[in-house]
Order: sequence, then structure tokens, then C-alpha cells
Amino acid sequence: MSELRGVVQGMDCANCVAKVRKNLENAPGVEDVKLNLVSTKLIVEYNSEHTSEKDIIKIIKKAGYGFDDSYEQQSFFNLKHNKNLIFFLIGVVFLVPTLIIASLDLLDTHPLYYIPVLVVVAVGGIPVYTKALNSLRAKTFDIDILMVIAIIGAMIIEQWEEAAEIIVLFTLAELLEAFSMDKARQSIRSLMDLTPPTATRLIKGKKHEIVPLEDLVVGDRVSVKPGGKIPIDGKIDWGNSNVDQSPITGESTPIVKAVGDQVFSGSINLDGYIIIRVTRMPQESTVARIRQLIEEAEQEKSKRELFIQKFAKYYTPVMVSIALVVFLVPGVFFNIPIDLEILRYWLYQSLVVLVISCPCALVLSTPITVVTAITRASKRGVLIKGGKFLEAISDVDTVVMDKTGTLSTGKLRAYKVEALEGYSEQEIIEIAYGLEYHSEHKIAQAVIDLGEKNNARLLGYKDVKILPGMGIQGTRKGVNYYLGNETLVDKILTLESCDLDCEESESIVSYVLTDEKVIAHIHMSDELRLETKMSIEALREMGVANIVMLTGDNEEVASKIALELGIDYRAELLPEDKMLYVKEAKANGQSIAMIGDGINDAPALAISDVGISMGVAGTAIAIETSDIVLASDDLFSLPYLFKLSKETKRTIRMNIFLSLFIKLSFFVLVFLSVSFVPIGIFFGDSLLWLAVLIGDLGASLLVILNAMTVGRKKYSTIDKSPKN
Repeated sequence: MSELRGVVQGMDCANCVAKVRKNLENAPGVEDVKLNLVSTKLIVEYNSEHTSEKDIIKIIKKAGYGFDDSYEQQSFFNLKHNKNLIFFLIGVVFLVPTLIIASLDLLDTHPLYYIPVLVVVAVGGIPVYTKALNSLRAKTFDIDILMVIAIIGAMIIEQWEEAAEIIVLFTLAELLEAFSMDKARQSIRSLMDLTPPTATRLIKGKKHEIVPLEDLVVGDRVSVKPGGKIPIDGKIDWGNSNVDQSPITGESTPIVKAVGDQVFSGSINLDGYIIIRVTRMPQESTVARIRQLIEEAEQEKSKRELFIQKFAKYYTPVMVSIALVVFLVPGVFFNIPIDLEILRYWLYQSLVVLVISCPCALVLSTPITVVTAITRASKRGVLIKGGKFLEAISDVDTVVMDKTGTLSTGKLRAYKVEALEGYSEQEIIEIAYGLEYHSEHKIAQAVIDLGEKNNARLLGYKDVKILPGMGIQGTRKGVNYYLGNETLVDKILTLESCDLDCEESESIVSYVLTDEKVIAHIHMSDELRLETKMSIEALREMGVANIVMLTGDNEEVASKIALELGIDYRAELLPEDKMLYVKEAKANGQSIAMIGDGINDAPALAISDVGISMGVAGTAIAIETSDIVLASDDLFSLPYLFKLSKETKRTIRMNIFLSLFIKLSFFVLVFLSVSFVPIGIFFGDSLLWLAVLIGDLGASLLVILNAMTVGRKKYSTIDKSPKN
């Protein structure tokens, strides 16, 4: 199986995609076609025994579009690649004298006065005629064919200036669509501008070399000067600095990064010289993944978008039939013998119906809004994998959340030491600090942090051993010291001699002991994220009825956190238990959003209506399984996501209403004509050009401008300031 990759040039609407895909899928030897309207990327899998790259490219060009395998996107205003803009400008230049001549009633007095209008029709209309011809070849009946019929009809009834106006206004509407799609593509292309094309790689100590980004491999060390962009995902190997992550995660304030901390490609190193060790290949970097997610998101249509596309497919033929009825019934069947003047009048009204039936604004109403919302969300660190997931969020009434790594930081904090058997608290901290200094376990890190906080001495131990599943052991001055869980205590001591009674049960406890007795309890807890409580409150204010925590932790720990947050919970759950809970909730009619970060959350993420994963703390499988990724692990992104979804849904509804209302208004005018109410009372005798200006161009412009407002609002109701 062979593969052809590249970009299709000249596409500006869903109809263009359908035309190219249909032609390619019908070609012999073509197995699969993937074509994206926003990125214009094309991937064709084909059998080289039955077809070739040249044949496939020929099919694309025959449909009226260009092909380039370089992936280089051209600017909308590049006249070399956008010849339609040239034809439009020629049409505008010659339309002005046409309108002046028509207003002076000179068209009938001198044949030379027809020259400007003929230039508009012959040259300005080339983009329309070309597309219509390609549609006929592809056996597709679309708006371009309708417009050609309308232009020919206008000339038949000698409405020359209106024929010219239709051409210029319709070409302007098409260019407007192309420009709006170009803006969407620019927003995706701008993501790649976040990373520099080269990086400074360190070799053999202090030597540096400038290399292309694609030459970097995992393990390479890259230096970044103050003020420079971080080119690749990695961990800081040397140095520290304030890093501006706002281009990637949307965080408004710089983050202090030191050795061991993770940094993202596209972030800006503000004030320190740092050396980064590469942890991801360039094509797997944060910026690359964001771009890929946005490009793939356009393929995942929302229910409303799919409905509109199906509706538009049948809408156009139906409107053509209505236009024929408007012409034939009053003009022909009710006018026998035929009066040419009346026939001419009803042909004009049918052309108005034909022009106003253009579904461009209707078809544009959803994809432009969705693409705008998804792109804006990505700049806030929320990566949405498709329009259907963005839409689904607004219908969610139950949010199910994992605890560790989602509601909490996943990092343990030792907050209390119970010293026993005559030991002081500082002595216990130093014993534990010296032991755990040799371990990289999560509990060890909590003990090390506690020791550093209390300026503990680093005691030396002999024969340090990690005891898998139990703890750690070491010898100091002839005494064996241990630090671990109850299993370790049971192994070292008899039940009668050990003290396991703790002042608190709602915490993780590590025991410090010798060969004879337990000498201390160290209490630890998994800290809640700072924003957790406020984010949950914000979700409640937005109408989310049920918020439930699902955790594998014990009942005591889970109940304490749930009580603090004021949410429901289920404790001591296995991964299949989480999935079963989501399945049962869906069976009861609830719409579920699941938020998690680990491998154990993946089954529940997959089965939920919307799966949301944490981007930093999240495992690869959780991120892959989820529908939405919170790139910065910021739970404040949840209320933002819900508000953006509701705003997007409102905007789509408004756009559909506006486009249909404008068209309905013109149909009412035609109906008034059918009822023998003179149109001249309202707009004069020229309704055809007005139908193009308002019904097509005006409606498209209104829909696009409205779509572009989505996500611009700063949701100030989400207050990140700490509350007392």
C-alpha cells in the first residue's frame, strides 16, 4: 500500500472537501482518503498497481484545486496563488461604470455601453464558471451551478447590471469564506511559530552546535539563553529561571523552574541560562501535539454540524424545485396564452429564490464557530479533540473526578510526627531523613522535604536496603532502623510489642521502628490542589448537578476529602469499578464527564460521554484515551471549558437563526409578489442583487463575525485569588 501526503489548495468550504473526497474515493486503486478543511492536509492510501501519484494529483486538479506536497501554506493575499482575488478586483473596477451607465439609462442607447458589463460577466465571473464546470464534472449540484443559472437568467431577461452585481457580490462572498478559513489556518500555523526552527545542542562538555529541531533526539542536552524560546520538551539539567508558559498553558504568571523541573516547547525562558535534557522527540513535543489535536479536531464533527451538512445536501435541490414552481405555476400554467412580460416577471422572482437559497451562511454557521472555539481554548491550555466533545460538555450534568493527581497534586506532604519511646520529634525526623535520602519513592520524597524544612542533619547509615512493598532499612551505630508500612511492622515485630495506635486514621502513616519497638508515626497526606475547591464551587454555580470523586484510597481518606469539598464519593475502587460506576450512571440517563490522570482511569475515560485528562500529571494512555486534555493540569480550566462550550452552543444557534431568518425574509418578499403585492413598494424593482448582497454575502459576513467572537470573553467570574 502506497501513500500520498500534501495539501489541497483552493478549498474554502465543506462543499469543496466533499467534492475532492468524492472524486478521489471513486478513483480506481484508492483505498482511503483523509482530507481536513482547516489544515487542507490530504492523506491518500492507494494501490500503486492500479493508480499512481500523478493520477491522483490529476484528479485533484481536474476538480478545480491545486496540490502541493511541501505543506507550505500560502497567504490569502498572495495573488500568485489566489487568482480569484485578481478576477474579483477586475470585476469591481468594471462594475462601477456599469452601475453608473445603468443609473443613467444608457445601456439601451449605445452598444459601447455594454463593454463594462460584458467584462464583468466574462472576466469577473471566471471563478464562478470554473467551479460550476468542475461541479458538473464531479456530478455535484451546488451553489456555483445555481449562481451560473441565475447569471444566465438575469441576462436572458436583460437585467445586465444585476447579472454583473451577482457575479461581484457572490465572488466577494466566496472570498470572504476563503479568508475566514485562512484565518483559522493561520491560528494553527502560528502554533509552529512558537518554537524556533533550530536549537543549540551541547556536545562533549562545553561545545555548542546549532542544529535543526528535527535532528534532536531524546537524551540530547540543549542550552537556552535568557529571553530565548524553549525549542523542545525536556527537564532542566542545569540552572534555574522564570519561565513564561502562557503560550502553551495559558498561565498568566511566570513559573520558577529549577533542576529536574519539566519545561514545554514554546515556553519563553525569561531571565536565567538553563540547560535542558530532551525528553520527547520534536514530533512528539507539546506544540506538535497541540497542532495535531487541533487539526484532527476538525474531523470530529459535532452532532449539530453533521445535521447542518446533511440538511444542506437536501436543502439546495429542494430550493431549486421551489424556484421552478415559482416560475412555472404563475408564469406558465396560470398565464395561457403566455404573456412574455408576465413570464419575464416570474422568471425574475424564481431567480431571486434561486439566489437566496444559497446555503453558504448556514453551512458556515457551525464549523467556523467550532474551529474558533477550539483554537482559542488551546491558547488557554485546553486541548479539545473535536467539535462533538466541545458540544457534549454543555450537556454534562455529572462530573466524575479521580482523586490522586486530579483533585490532589499527587505529591505527599508529611504534616505530623508522633514521637514515642522517649525520642524527640527532631531526632525522629533526622533518623527518617537519613534513611529515606537513599530512596526515590513518593513517601521518601515527603520525608526528605520534611527533613530539609526542619534543617535536619543528614545521618549516615550502613547496609541500606530497600524492602520492596514494605519500606527501607539501615544500620547506624549498631542499631537497625526501619521506616515503612504495617506489613513491615508485622514482619519485624510481634503484635504485642508494637504500637500502631495513631491519633488520626484519615492519613497515610509510615512507621519508624527498631528491632524491638515502634518509635514514631509519621503522618502524610496527599495535598489538594490550591484551585480544587474554587473550581468545584464554580462548576456548581454553572449548573453541574452532581460532582463525584472516585478513588482507590481507603474510606477514611476519601470521606475526609469529600467532606472538605462538599462532594459525593466512592472509595477503594479498582479501575473496573470506576468504569462500572460511569456505565451505570449513563444507563440512568446521566451525561458524564470523567476527569483523571492515570492508567487506572483510562477505562472510565473511554466509556464516559466526555473524557478529560490532566496533561502534565497524566499518563500517555490517559491522554490518548481522553477527548479533552488540560495541558497545564489547572482545574480552573474546567469552569472555563464549560462556559466556552455553552457560549459556542449559543453562538451556533444564533448563527443558524440569523442565516435562516434572512433567507425567510426574502421568501416572504417573493410570497408577497405571488400575492400580487408590488415589490417596488419595498425595494424598487431590483431584488436580485439585493438577495445576493444581503441573503448571501451579508448573511455569511454576519455569521463569520459572530463566530469570531467566541472565546474572546475573559471569564472574570472564575476568581483565582485565595479565599479565607
